[in-house]
Amino acid sequence: MVSVRDVANRAGVSISTVSVALNNSARVSAETYRRVMEAVEATGYSPNSIARSLRLGRTNLIGLVVSEITNPFFAALAKIIQSEALRAGYNLIVCNSDENPMRELELLDILRAQRVAGIIVSPSGHDEAYRRALGGFADIPLVTIDRYVEGLDRGFVGLDSCLAGRMVTQYLLRLGHREIAFIGGPEGISSADQRLAGFGEAMNEAGLAVVPDLCRHADFRAETAYSIARELLLRARRPTAFVAVNNVTMIGTLQAIEDLGFQCPYDVSLAGMDEFPLAGVLRPRLTVAAQPIDEIGRRAVASLLGSVAQPKGTVFEHQADFLPPTLLIGGSCRDLRDTHGEASVTRHLGG
Repeated sequence: MVSVRDVANRAGVSISTVSVALNNSARVSAETYRRVMEAVEATGYSPNSIARSLRLGRTNLIGLVVSEITNPFFAALAKIIQSEALRAGYNLIVCNSDENPMRELELLDILRAQRVAGIIVSPSGHDEAYRRALGGFADIPLVTIDRYVEGLDRGFVGLDSCLAGRMVTQYLLRLGHREIAFIGGPEGISSADQRLAGFGEAMNEAGLAVVPDLCRHADFRAETAYSIARELLLRARRPTAFVAVNNVTMIGTLQAIEDLGFQCPYDVSLAGMDEFPLAGVLRPRLTVAAQPIDEIGRRAVASLLGSVAQPKGTVFEHQADFLPPTLLIGGSCRDLRDTHGEASVTRHLGG
């Protein structure tokens, strides 16, 4: 029976180096890791993962809990996180809380019972009881993404949502829009609150009051955004533009515009947050404040594994990384400044 000693002899390294390479590839050089992996393949060695997990008190698994798996943003983010985890020698378990805080906490308990090395989570709750419950997972490395939980002493990686809301609103204001509606997310969820705050800041800086009736809280779901947009569009004095809190909300809003027989951007403009893989097939192409999805995924995994590598009892300094968005200008926003009375449409670069 092939043993770890056989692998070490073939690779020309110590048994302890083989163990380190198999359990945490980041702690050995790329050349050493290559030699060990070639020796493993040549000898046919199969490490006992159950015995190793019992010895370490954890497995080589990472848990990822997202709040809405059907959202293209989270699907793209999960792909990046999986790729980064595999590169570091870990496998990924993906769970969906469906925007349900109680379900999320149950999933965290299940993952902890499975002895995952650490967990990356997109929080679906926001009140004090939820924060205390999430803080109760102090015995396992945990990083939050996308939604910041105030007062939680854990690492965070996500978008600067206030800047994103401000960015798309300022763009519409530069095009001459003044009656702008905002379709947001649930109150208390940081990404929704901060994007609405950025919208308000931009409006106030332009000397415009935020009209409460034009700022609606929703639930990040397309059907809710559809209903809100439809109601506002059927008014005698409809908004000239909508800002949508995320990609799914944009899709619901665009569907309402089209179903009512309006044309975007000629009759009403639309901008929002979050690019997504199939956005290029939509017409018009949407103007968005895009998230740096790849960077969020890379930093989240790096932050989590940095915590995993710390000896138990070590005080680890957690960081909150708020990353800037990129404004991608599509063809969904009409320029109202045109003095000839014709609609001027800003086109996506290259399109």
